Parts: sequence; C-alpha cells; structure tokens
Amino acid sequence: MVEIIVSVVIEVAKCLAPSIERQFSYVRDYTRNFKNLNNQVEKLEGEIVSMENAVNDAERKGEEIEQNVQNWLARANKATVEGKKFVGVEATANKHSFKGCCPNFKMRRRLSKEAVRQLDAIVKLREDGRFERISHSIIPEDTLLMSNKGYEDFESRMSTLNDILGALRNPDISMLGICGMGGIGKTMLAKEVARKAKNDKLFDLVVFSEVSQSPDIRKIQGEIADKLGLTFREESESGRARRLFSRLKKEKRILVILDNIWEYLDLQVVGIPHGDGDKGCKVLLTARSLEVLSRKMDSQQNFVVRALAEEEAWSLFKMMAGDYVEGSELKCVTRDVAKECAGFPVSIVTVARALRDASIFESKDALRQLRRPSSTNFKDIQPAAYKAIVLSYNKLEGEEVKNLFLLIGYAYVESIDELLRYGVGLGLYQGISKMEEARDRISTLVYKLKASCMLLDEGLSMHDVVRDVAISIASAEKNVFTATGELFDGCKEWSDESAVKLYTSIVLRDIKTNVLPNGVQQEYPQLKLFSVRADHQESSSLTIPNNFFERMIQVRVVNLTYMNLLPLPSSLGLLSKLRTLSLCNCNLLGLSVVGDLKKLEILCLRGCGFSHLPVEVGQLTWLKLLDLRGCDELEVMPPNILSNLSHLEELYIGTSFYKWEVEVGGVKNASLLELKHLHNLTSLDLHIKDVNSLPRGLFFEKLERYRIPIGYFWNRKYDIYSRNFRIELNTKVCLKDVLIVQLQGIEHLGLEGLQEQDVQNFVNELVKLLGSSQLKHLYICGSHLALNPEESEV
Repeated sequence: MVEIIVSVVIEVAKCLAPSIERQFSYVRDYTRNFKNLNNQVEKLEGEIVSMENAVNDAERKGEEIEQNVQNWLARANKATVEGKKFVGVEATANKHSFKGCCPNFKMRRRLSKEAVRQLDAIVKLREDGRFERISHSIIPEDTLLMSNKGYEDFESRMSTLNDILGALRNPDISMLGICGMGGIGKTMLAKEVARKAKNDKLFDLVVFSEVSQSPDIRKIQGEIADKLGLTFREESESGRARRLFSRLKKEKRILVILDNIWEYLDLQVVGIPHGDGDKGCKVLLTARSLEVLSRKMDSQQNFVVRALAEEEAWSLFKMMAGDYVEGSELKCVTRDVAKECAGFPVSIVTVARALRDASIFESKDALRQLRRPSSTNFKDIQPAAYKAIVLSYNKLEGEEVKNLFLLIGYAYVESIDELLRYGVGLGLYQGISKMEEARDRISTLVYKLKASCMLLDEGLSMHDVVRDVAISIASAEKNVFTATGELFDGCKEWSDESAVKLYTSIVLRDIKTNVLPNGVQQEYPQLKLFSVRADHQESSSLTIPNNFFERMIQVRVVNLTYMNLLPLPSSLGLLSKLRTLSLCNCNLLGLSVVGDLKKLEILCLRGCGFSHLPVEVGQLTWLKLLDLRGCDELEVMPPNILSNLSHLEELYIGTSFYKWEVEVGGVKNASLLELKHLHNLTSLDLHIKDVNSLPRGLFFEKLERYRIPIGYFWNRKYDIYSRNFRIELNTKVCLKDVLIVQLQGIEHLGLEGLQEQDVQNFVNELVKLLGSSQLKHLYICGSHLALNPEESEV
C-alpha cells in the first residue's frame, strides 16, 4: 500500500519540477537507504575490530600508533554508534498516519535523507581506513638518563664533571676518557655525564654500553642499536658494523659512552664512526688504565678520577650507615673506619652498610680488620678497597648467604634460574626439598646481598671490583679455579696434579680454543662444579673429549654453554652423583647418555639445537626441573617421557614444541594429557598453538607460576614469574571447558573470541578471580559480543 502511494506521488512530482522529484526520491528509496546504511555500519564495525586487533598487536610490540589511525578509529566508532542508533528509529518512520492508510511522507523524507548522508560518510570512512602503516617503532627513554641513583654532587666530582662537559663542547675533541682504579666511581661519573649532556642539549642522543674485560662485539652493537631504534638484518659482525656505522653517521650530535675498556677496542669493527671526518659522533671511554686510553685508544683528553676527600668520604659513610654514627661514643671510631676506606666509594658503601646499626665493639673490630695488611695482589684494586669488601663479606650473617655471594661472583651467575640450578645441584640450601621453596630462599638471600650493597640493584649484577674480591676469596677459601678467555693456559693448569686434587669448582668463561685435554690423567676427588662457557662466536670449534669426565665422579653440577657436543661425551654417564646438568645454547647430537644419570634433579637444555627428545629422559624419575625453552628444532617428543617424570615440579617448554599427538617420522608425539600425571608440578611455561587439542581440565590448582598462551596470536609479554593465562576460544572450545578458575591467582588473563555461551560462565569466574585481589590485567579481544576490544587495568 505504501509503495503504491509513493509511486503515485513520484509520478506527480516528475510533472512539477526535478527538485521536487529529488526530494520525493528520498521517500521512494527509504527502505533501500536504510538497508544500505545498516550493511555499511556492519562492514565498518568489522573493519574497526580488525583495526583494533592490529593496533593492540602493535602496542604489545611496543610500537606507537599513528595519529591518523587513532583519529580514524575515534571517528569510525562514533559513526557506528550513531548509525546503529539511527537505524533503530526506522520503526518510528513505519507508523502510518490516517489509521495506516497513508505513510508519513514528511518524516520518511527527512529520515531517508539523513540515512543517505550517514551512508556517504561511512563509505568515505571505509575508504579512509586503508592505511599503508598503522604504527611505527619508538625508542624507549633510556633509564640511564632519567636519574643517576647513588650519585652525589661532591665538590671533587663536580669539578671533574664540568671539565668533561667542557671538553665535550670542544669541536676539536672527538674522543675523551675517564680513568681511575676499580671502585673509584668511573661508571657513576660517566652516567652523570650522560644525563647532564642530554639534559643540557649538548647532544641529540646519548648511548651507553659496557665493554668489560672480554668484549662481546655483537652485544655492544646490539646495545647501541637498541638506543637508536635500529634493527639489524645482517647476521655477520661486519655487516652489522656497516649498518650501525651508516646509522650513526646520520646523527648530527651523538655521544657514545663505552664503559669499562680493558684493552684496545677497534671502533671500526664495532661500527662506531671516529676521526676528523666524523665530528657529529663523540666517544667517551672509561678504563682503569691511563695507558689503555692514551696509547691504545688514542683518546685526545683524559680525566683521572681521584679518591673522595676526607669530608666527602665521611658524608657518604654517614649516608649509608645512618645518622647514628654521629653519636659521641661511635663517631670517633666510625670516622677512623671511614678514613681506612681511603676515599673509595665502593669501599665506603660496602663497609658503611655492613656496620649499619653496629655496636661500638663491632665498629672497633672492623677498624682493626681494615688496618691489617691486605692479602690481595690485584694490581688494579687498592688494598683499602679489597679489605673493605672482605670486611663486608665477613659481616654477612650465615654461611648460606656467604656461599651464595661467592657463587654469584666466581660462576658469573646472571639470573635466579641459574642460581637455582647451581645452588640446588651443590646442595647449598639446607633443609630445602622443593624447588619453589628453594626459589623463596634464593630471593631472601639475594635481598640480603642487595641490602648489604654486595649486589647492584639490577638483577644479579655485581661491581667488577666486588667480583674480583669474591673470586679471590673463593680461590683462597674454597679452592675454586676460574679463568677467562685467553688468560687460560689449558695445558699448564691440567698438568698441575697437586692443584687439581684440591679444586672444588672449575669455571672457564669465553674460551676460544680447544683447551680441554683428551683424557684427564689426574683424579679430581673434591670437584663438585664444572662449568665451561665457550666464546659464542667460536663455539663450533670447542668440543669435549669423550672420556673427559672419567676422573670427576664426585661432580654434582655440570654447566656447558655454547659448546659443540656432537655427540655428548659418554663419560658423562659415569657421574652418578650429578644433580644438575645444564646445556645451554649447545649443538647436540645423541642425548641418550643422560638416561644413566639416575639421580639427576635438574636438566636444562635451553636454546640447544636437537630435533628428538630421547626416550631415556623418561628414566630420570627424580627429575624436578626440565627446561626446553628455545629448542626451536624440537619436533619429536615420544609418548610417556613426561608422564614418567612423577617428581617434576617445574616444566618449561614455551614455544619450542607444539606438535602434540602429531606423527613425525613414524613416531607419534606425546599427548598433552601426560601433563595430568605430573601431580607435583608448580611451574609451567607452555604455548599451545591449537586450542582444539586442549584437553578438558588440563591445568591444576597447584601451579604457583605459569605462562600459558593458547592459540596462534598471543605474544609473550609477561615473564614466567607472573601468572599469565591467555586463550583463543572458538565455537568448539568454550570457556567452561577450560575451567580457568582452577589456576591459582591469575594476574594476567586474556580471552580471544569469547562466545555468547561463555558470557555467564565468564562473569561467574571473573567474580572469583577479582575476589582473589590478584588479577592485574584483563584483555578481551576479537569477541563476537557487543564489546569494544580493550585492555583494562583491574
């Protein structure tokens, strides 16, 4: 009826005027206009979801979203809201006047005209939404330039600082250096130079990299590139150097700080432009030796950092020890203690911390120890600094924390995971039987070491002077042997029969050549730890002879890094007392010998290259920790290996393996159901790509730490030390099947593709999760519900 009336009116309008016909065409095309508008709104909604997914992915990668993309999303969201609301008023336009006999032409014309306007706007929006790129990489602000914790503006330091800044302003100086003994404060001063130079706008960019005694060119290149926002596509050092050189040349004013230079470093090999033709790039070096700076590096101007003046040293001592040292009884003694530190900041800080809240008797005893002759023969450590650190070591309460300090020092431990592997293997944590308990004990001891200033704030970092002293103590008291790089003369060390009989630990780092003898002739009756880290740039040439471990049967920990183990030495199977076997970033072939290590508790194969996990691993029934992260070539995991490891407490697979129940080379891989047999499991790192392979109720209430992304699109933003669970749902796998509430204390929860049937279950479980007060991030993405994908802080 309505269509007939409109058609009649249109025919009449044609006879009157084109403009009138155009107005009535809005009425004629009313239904079509609204249908087209609704279709365009739905298409725009889909494009918004896709764009928001891409934006979220870019943000997770740390990229910054283009402003025109943000503006488009805002306009598109507004347009869809208005469009959906406007489509909803169609029912009003369908009301007929005259008891349904005649349509409301006036209202239809107005609404249809508005529908056409919104339709055109949305079509244009969709065309505008085709971006070449939606984001760009950003260079995060360097924490080094935000603040310089621990730096004090002492007068002696301020004059040197100002002199260095003055030299940096000199256009004729492109390289300058800071030198001084270990522990004098060179690095702290260099960081303050960096902060001041950037804040005073002397340079557009300031980059900082530590060189160390054994320079790692790739690491230095990587640190500088990170500050520049540069990504290397080249694999070779020379290729990376060319790329870095080209990038640095584009900077008009950049300061490159290379900290802790020990020997000549070829800047051209690194990729740092330097010389008369590179005025835009200036280099600041720090070193213990003036000769290294002036003769080997050709530094144009050098600044020597001296010890703190007496009053400056006393001021720093009070700051670290507390104002109580100003008491009348203590002041005289503690001032003498501060004097004995000889103005060395590292000595002052460690001693003051050790004597915090100490009695008069402890202070006097400390003073007597500092006044005794030093036993150190390190030419680059002042005797006062050595004695101060030894005093701080002696003040540590308990053998457990002392042993941990020495272990971190002489074994160059860099992470809690390493400390766990070494410490549990050596039996350092008395009365501890569970891995989670050991982690708690380690965290407590590390906190004590940091509170005593024996460790730096960052991770397990240790001042190089403190490490030198730790190695000296370990060598003298624990018969530990350590050597680095070319300083190690293999033939000489292995032939000293009287010495090797006493070694309790052997730690070799950055070894470049085959120095391990083909058959050890002497017995090693006391040896408990054997660790070799090859120079990773020459790791393919470093091997271990097959009979090497025959006379080391007391060893409890073996750590091999960047080694060529093709195959693993058969003599390794003779180590019946071995508790920890750590093979990191090694080339492996033939792992079956591990089946002989019946008492093994920790097996770490992180970053190793091998394709088959041998069935012999399933014989390690006392294994508590298995780490397979970074084993990107792993394709075969036979059934019943994991299910046999009944004592396993920590399992780390990450993204290394995902072919569950897939047949590879005639072998059907293990099922995820095997994890249900691991009743002692408390830590799990596992990425399951196919959500359809997920067994119902797989996860357990006992998990204390986990990272479990399920699906193809989740990144690995959060580390294993947080509790992170993310899943990509679909029509076959719903939230109820997963039963995420079984997981204890979820901190980061992500849900992709939440289905309508999941809503009530999600609400119920979310209430439980929020009730635990531990949920920090909730991420919902790609839902078919009327939800805006967003990440919320809870």
